[in-house]
Amino acid sequence: MKVRGKLLALLLTTAVVTGGCASKGGSSSEGSSAATQKTSSTAETTAAQAESESSASEGSDQSGQGEVTTFTYYRPGLNRNNITSYSDTLWVQELEKKMNVKIEFMGPASGDDYNQAVNIVLASGDYPDAVYMNWNNYNGGLRAAIDDGIVVDVSANETYKSLMPTWFGDLDENENLRRAVTLDDGTSALFCHIENNLKRGAYAGYGIRKDWLDNLGLQVPTTVDELYNVLSKFKTEDANGNGDNTDEIPMSDDSDHNLISYLAPAWGLRVNTPYLDPDTQKMTYWTQYKDGEAFTDFLTTLHQWYEEGLIDPEFASQDSSAKEAKITNDQVGFTFAWTGNYATWTDALAENFPSIADKIDIYGMVPVVGPAGKAYTANDAHVRYAASNEGTCVTSSSVKDGTIEAILKLFDYMYTDEGSEIINWGEEGVSYTKDADGKNQWTDAVTNDSEYSFSDKVFEYALPTWGGFPKVMSYDAWASIEATTASQQQAHENYWKADTGLLMPPLMMNQSEAEEYNQIMTDVNTAISELYLSVILGTKSVDDIPALLQQVDDMGINRAMEIYQGVYDRYISK
Repeated sequence: MKVRGKLLALLLTTAVVTGGCASKGGSSSEGSSAATQKTSSTAETTAAQAESESSASEGSDQSGQGEVTTFTYYRPGLNRNNITSYSDTLWVQELEKKMNVKIEFMGPASGDDYNQAVNIVLASGDYPDAVYMNWNNYNGGLRAAIDDGIVVDVSANETYKSLMPTWFGDLDENENLRRAVTLDDGTSALFCHIENNLKRGAYAGYGIRKDWLDNLGLQVPTTVDELYNVLSKFKTEDANGNGDNTDEIPMSDDSDHNLISYLAPAWGLRVNTPYLDPDTQKMTYWTQYKDGEAFTDFLTTLHQWYEEGLIDPEFASQDSSAKEAKITNDQVGFTFAWTGNYATWTDALAENFPSIADKIDIYGMVPVVGPAGKAYTANDAHVRYAASNEGTCVTSSSVKDGTIEAILKLFDYMYTDEGSEIINWGEEGVSYTKDADGKNQWTDAVTNDSEYSFSDKVFEYALPTWGGFPKVMSYDAWASIEATTASQQQAHENYWKADTGLLMPPLMMNQSEAEEYNQIMTDVNTAISELYLSVILGTKSVDDIPALLQQVDDMGINRAMEIYQGVYDRYISK
């Protein structure tokens, strides 16, 4: 298949576009193009059925069987120190060889405004054969993309379904997966990474310098009150033991505010996201829970901590690099941490302070218990069986180009044990071997490269820690990168002990719901964001909170929660 000239020109254009873009239709001519595409694809789909009836997969390996099928795949680029193209990775090359395909990856570099770029492509009426995106960012969501003739509803075509026995078999057997990845009417058109072990999602929480606790004869805090007492002593008692009792920053965060987001559940709150009230099991928002009392108490507490010098004065504006510089300079006692951070920070501290290298201990904590009474986490990955809003769809162009059959066979193979092993581990004998117990082990080619780190080098061979593709995530492959040291493993285990009562599955709204909900919540979240940080910093008073609570009521927050409740109820009833 030749890459269409119009599309190539459009991809070049996206590199210099800086303004907003329409996500559905765009101009009237683009809307007409989409409608024409939809109409023509119906006839082409019907014609393709007869041609592909005898082509359903009768085995996984298609290598050497006929002409290679080339198709285009739009997605963010790979951005590692040692490799920038998926085409150069061993796992992609192995899949291409196994399934007799050639993938032409296209899309902006990782870190660019992907949402803007992909919406421009979709608005053009000239699509790549497969497109990855968060389909909530398409106007009207995935259902609208299907109705607009962009995305192919694979589940509506029996021939297409027959090419994906693994995928549709999994949907039949796994109710949680089916709920997560199908639309309200059972439509399956999006192919994303799925989980076979939810524990892999326990990769985020907060950590404390246990060696500082040991220096002061303190225990790891388990409650908000204990945490406050620890932070107070970090502030005044030379916790890092360098002889200067003024250089410690008891608690630090950055402009992403992850630590605030992960502390809020101790008050029964989720920051700027709907969730089920743990008392009533009805949809609520952090300004609405307990009629705003918990929100007020949370901000009042953080303001007190800030005023007492327990919180980094630069937390609201500094980026993660600035925060990490303080951490590795032995200044920060308590902060948000991914499991992967523990080894990186420990190694950097040991290098910077060799005299204490054998004592450094950053300890991943079970969430502290606060007024809400449970050790709640804010990490929805603990309950998410799939990245159900974010994944790859085949487009109507794949029907026109005659590539859809090969793409669907490939995607189905990627969900098989054999295909997922290739994606997560690479090629046996090259990037990994199996020990006597059948457990996979990375080879020296991956772990002992003289130029690049293990965490970079592995991306030349496999995709063990990232989703974003049709695949089954491997807990063992993930843990071989993210939970290799004692501190990483301990943090992972403690994060997993968190209560999941405030967490939500990924939900898909229909177009009318999304439009009304977003119209309300854009204003609501703007109003909240303008106040809550200001209250913590003291530039606004806690006495301003009641006016905010009234303001979000007037903006329609209760109507927005009704909409979200309806979406959740449909999810549960699938």
